[in-house]
Amino acid sequence: MNSYQRSIDKVLTYIDANLNEKQELDKLAEMANLSKFHFHRIMKAHLDEALGHYINRVRLETAIKLLRYSVKPINEIAYQIGYETRSAFSKGFKKMFGVSPTSIRKQKGLTMEQRMPATNNNFQLVETVKKINDIHVIFQRSNGKTGDNTTVDNWETLFAKAQDHQVINFQSKFYGINWDDPEITPEEKARYDACISIDATPDVEEVFSTKTIRGGKYLSFLYKGDYQNLGLVYDQIFKEWIIKMDYDLREEPVFEQYINNKEVTPKEELLTEIFIPIK
Repeated sequence: MNSYQRSIDKVLTYIDANLNEKQELDKLAEMANLSKFHFHRIMKAHLDEALGHYINRVRLETAIKLLRYSVKPINEIAYQIGYETRSAFSKGFKKMFGVSPTSIRKQKGLTMEQRMPATNNNFQLVETVKKINDIHVIFQRSNGKTGDNTTVDNWETLFAKAQDHQVINFQSKFYGINWDDPEITPEEKARYDACISIDATPDVEEVFSTKTIRGGKYLSFLYKGDYQNLGLVYDQIFKEWIIKMDYDLREEPVFEQYINNKEVTPKEELLTEIFIPIK
């Protein structure tokens, strides 16, 4: 990973955690230690879209999840993602998605039913509520979903580099963070972080991008099977638990822990623990 990549990761991690703040390009360029004259072009080259468009898109896609899965008033959601007024939020939302925030809120039950595929899949899932500590990780970002070619390549390069730098040991754990719902965000833009747990030491920051998966209360599910079915598993979780049981979600991303090695484990035997942040 070159210095540009680490700088970009630092900026994107900050934006993800501060969607409610007005993002000033000069401040972000300084954070990345990049020239403000070239910062925008560097970010656009990496994101394949202007940084301002990226920030606005991520904010509004986050709003859809909050409208569907929380009971927060619409004006609070608007403020939380960085809009000063509900009217400005509604205007921007309708411009991007063609519908109003109110219509998404009113139809959230119907929307979830529509998202469930017409199949007989019924994964054997058992809920467990867990409290976990902060998890310090190195990470590498790609676009896509768990198990596709892009994320597999991402894992292979991160794992090889971690081995080269002797970051991995028998205590290492492997996580994936899905920032976006593929039903909302185009797959080629859906953000996915491959993460490996580390001790909280500053040495790795010279080589890897680092972050902390926030601890707290999580609803946990153990899934056994092919990674390609994880989208269906999430649909079942949100339909059968989050919506029906009215869980209140925290402002943290969903993440996954991969229990066994996919290189030596049959797809049907792969174990994935899914963590949904709840209050």
